Amino acid sequence: MSAFTYAASQGYIRARLHSRLDQVTWIRLLDCKTPADLALVLCQTHAASAVSQDGEVRLQVLRGEIASVAQALVRYLPGAARKLVSWYNRRFEIENLKTILRSVHYGLDPRRAARSLIPLRSNAETGAGAGPGHWEALLEAGSVAAVMEQLRGSPYAAPLEQAAERYRQEQRLFPIEVGLDLFYFRRLVQLIEALKGSDAAQAMLFLGRWIAVQNLIWAYRYRIYGGMSPEEILNYTLHRACGTGLETLRRVVLGAPLAGEAQRLGLHLPPGLSEIQSLSQIELQVEQERYRRAAAAVGRPLFDLGGALAFLLLLDAEVRDLAVIVEGNAVGLTGAEVARHLLRSIP
Repeated sequence: MSAFTYAASQGYIRARLHSRLDQVTWIRLLDCKTPADLALVLCQTHAASAVSQDGEVRLQVLRGEIASVAQALVRYLPGAARKLVSWYNRRFEIENLKTILRSVHYGLDPRRAARSLIPLRSNAETGAGAGPGHWEALLEAGSVAAVMEQLRGSPYAAPLEQAAERYRQEQRLFPIEVGLDLFYFRRLVQLIEALKGSDAAQAMLFLGRWIAVQNLIWAYRYRIYGGMSPEEILNYTLHRACGTGLETLRRVVLGAPLAGEAQRLGLHLPPGLSEIQSLSQIELQVEQERYRRAAAAVGRPLFDLGGALAFLLLLDAEVRDLAVIVEGNAVGLTGAEVARHLLRSIP
């Protein structure tokens, strides 16, 4: 795609980059001793919308804002890139669906569960789903089967129907949740593979590696935590995943050490970690890597798909790091202890 094609998207992104939290604010947040201190600092930033009247920091509000920004951004993107970013944005819908299914399955209070939903707006142009009232209505469905019935005709009907029989037999949400994840990521891989030229390279850089590592982590979690058979692991993972397809999965199910598979992806684990610790370390390394690449990308002209993806990754990273600080503050961790788990580097 020519640079001209992405000129409008660059203007939209540049107009919003200035609202991100600056380094001084991150330092102040790490210095906060209490949740009240955190709320006070955040109230002086663009994240004030996430602070409730009683001082609770509701990060789902910020995630809803990211979804809205992405919905607006796709209007400025060309065909195949628009489809990819629109589908990438559906990760918020998947999270809401899981929240709803868990609430209904366990019989939780719908009003309390609604506070955990990401506020998503409907958007006919991008196909980004229904508005907040729709999600809250699903919480009142009364049963998982009723939720599935209400979702007939939606993109999620097929994966839910495929998992329905196993759910009825086992009364576990696992097959439904994994089915939704696989449905989402398979389509994401297809959309990446449909791109050409520099757009394809940029999508692989910012999304492909993330998908590959996610698939690897799934396989090892199923093996370590679930004790699944090789057949089950293969059933619940992606066979095409931008670098960790069937060949990788076969090695995993046959007992390949995690450190070796991580190294194949260019990830180097500290010695002496258990496999469980290594999984957490891999996740952190990959997210830190994505953050660094995104931060570097937005420092250059944004006349390509990479600029749009980098921008959205930075928004995600901001909310992710805020969540780490909020949770660390709540359990009494020091700023230095929390900083080790952030994606950004704070001196």
